[in-house]
Parts: sequence; C-alpha cells; structure tokens
Amino acid sequence: MKKRRSIWFWLFCLLILAILSAGVYTAYLALMPTRTSFSQTTSGDNTKIDLTLNRDQLNALSNTYLTNQSNGKYSVKVNEENVTAQTTVTVFNQKLDAKLTMVPKTTDGGNVIMEVQKVELGQLDLPVNVAMGYIKEMYTGPKGVTIQPDQKQIALDLSKLTKKNGWTLQADELNLKDNRFTFTGVMQNAQ
Repeated sequence: MKKRRSIWFWLFCLLILAILSAGVYTAYLALMPTRTSFSQTTSGDNTKIDLTLNRDQLNALSNTYLTNQSNGKYSVKVNEENVTAQTTVTVFNQKLDAKLTMVPKTTDGGNVIMEVQKVELGQLDLPVNVAMGYIKEMYTGPKGVTIQPDQKQIALDLSKLTKKNGWTLQADELNLKDNRFTFTGVMQNAQ
C-alpha cells in the first residue's frame, strides 16, 4: 500500500523551491553587469563653443553645481593625481567621513567615466566594489550619474547633467597633471 503525502509536505516543498528561486534570481541580478547608455547629441546645425579651465576653476564650478544640486551634502576636489569626493554618512548613529578617490577619463561621445580607486569610511579602506554596491543602493541624485559597482566606476552623462536652455557640455580632455580641462559647449539650434 502506497503512503500518501500530506498537503503540508507539498506546501513545504513549494516554499523551499520559492526561496531557492528567489535566491538564485537575486544572485543573478547582483552579478549582472551594469550597462551604460549615454545620450547622443546630433552635430548637424549646432553652435559650439570651446571652453578651457584650470583646476581651480573646475573645482569652483563643480562645487557650485554640487551645492545647488545637493544642498552642500557632497564636496569634490580635483587634485594633480585624482579627484576626491567627500561626504558625511551616519552609521549606527555615528557621523563618519566618507571619501571616494577617482581618476577621470573621457569617452568618445564627450562624457566622463570616473574610475574609482579607493573608498574610505573614516580611517577604514573598504573594498571598492562592495562599497559601490552600497552607494548605488543609497544614492539619490541626478539621472545623468550611473554608479557601476561591477566595473568600479561612475559614469557621468554630461548631456543629461549639463542640459540647460538648449546648452549641453561635452568633455574633450581631462588632464590632471598638466592642469588642463577642455570642454565643448553645444547649443541645439532651433530649426
């Protein structure tokens, strides 16, 4: 005579299967690489202006932008070797300084990729990809900023970040050592 299994046995098996499926799906999403798609500006009948800045001018411009966009929560400083971004975070009701050390690179489309070299919380160096995964979950900022923990970088879509009154900005050269930062301002001409 065959022994019949209780409905509770089958419900338990279904629950275990659902938990395992959710775990596999979560792992899949966590390990999936982040894709970045930058906006494309058409170069047809646009007005262009070349802009060259030094380190001090770029620091003043970025901090003015960040103060307006984030109410002074973040500060960015361009140095001779890297770019640092600092803020204060609360961990277990304690305020700690957090610092990202990055190296900027331009893309072919005039956007910027910030390669994250180091993440510090207080005096503690954190693993970059783990810390960036946490930052990605907690970050609420402009839509032109994409945090990519798997590639240890932050992508800045300048056409989305700088669009104002028909003007956008494209990065041409970001030379930290020679203190030379060149951009092209593009105005979409009305047709």
